[in-house]
Amino acid sequence: MASEDSIQDRGRSAIIGMYIVTALSTIVVLTRLYARGVLIRELGWDDYLIVIGQLFAWADMALSIMVVRYGGGEHLADLITDPGKMVKMYKWLVAAQMIYFFALWICRVSGLAFFARLNPMPRFTLYMRMAFAFVTAVWVAQTLIIALQCIPLQALWDSSITGKCLTSTQVFLSTSIMTIICDSLILVLPVNIVLKLQVNFARKATLLFVFCFGVFAIVTSVLRMVSMIIALDHPSDVTWYFSVVMAWSTSEIAAIIIALSLPALRGLFGILQMKNRSTDQSKTNDTGSFGLAPVPQPQNRIFDGSIHRTTVDIDTQRGSSQEALCWDIKDANNIRVMDTVHVDIDDGSDRHTP
Repeated sequence: MASEDSIQDRGRSAIIGMYIVTALSTIVVLTRLYARGVLIRELGWDDYLIVIGQLFAWADMALSIMVVRYGGGEHLADLITDPGKMVKMYKWLVAAQMIYFFALWICRVSGLAFFARLNPMPRFTLYMRMAFAFVTAVWVAQTLIIALQCIPLQALWDSSITGKCLTSTQVFLSTSIMTIICDSLILVLPVNIVLKLQVNFARKATLLFVFCFGVFAIVTSVLRMVSMIIALDHPSDVTWYFSVVMAWSTSEIAAIIIALSLPALRGLFGILQMKNRSTDQSKTNDTGSFGLAPVPQPQNRIFDGSIHRTTVDIDTQRGSSQEALCWDIKDANNIRVMDTVHVDIDDGSDRHTP
């Protein structure tokens, strides 16, 4: 039997890991909101949903910590001496699983909303709707499995109640396999978008790297399932491994949030790079207010008359279905129009010269 110090150390390390990964995903989400809300000035449903997902990530972390504090990570032999503590642990475990699956569902819907902004074509929109129906059906199925794993549910933690229960293997493995399938689906969809882009191979590889960070979410999901399999292989001391399972659950939510937010961070880097180049160019030109080099005036006059100042009004308002992706900034000496703009030019022809 392990000493009290070793029990405390095991739970403490799991809690520290939960805080770190959740704090990291929070920083990424805040940076995403800054890029989309302040720099690009266009927040979408995907941004609002990822914020909700982050809030539930904190809720899942709090519930997971309660599982650890009430015995997750302790030896079963120690918990048997305190039945009330073990009952509370299982109640917190059920609540944590419910929030865990809901947080993953919200994040997946956020990802689908983001992909829909990138490609509004009817066929792709149909794929998005089918994917939404699939991930929603999976979430409902996982929630029902957790809620109905024992009928009545109290039989899960109260041995005095006679009920019908699924085995732990059936519950954990079925829900884990569903999670891995959904995460893989969210990974494949953006790959299809990138492969159809008319850009060079290097640019495609860069975008694929950004989107395929979702592989880490799949890896954490697989590691979570492995940790559960190890726990199930030790039924006489299953609670000793609960802290590891809870840590991987929290890490999986953080990983999918980061993976879905990285494209927005890529846009932030592009904007900052453009601003830096524009500022440097402006310093070298006396007349360039946006980093544009002065155009030499021709020596030959092609008309006689007064020259009036030309004013240009540009309306850059985008529709809600359009997405500004500042990823194609390659040369500050070129102007790349990322969105459709409306230009009105007043050449002064309606003015009277005194």
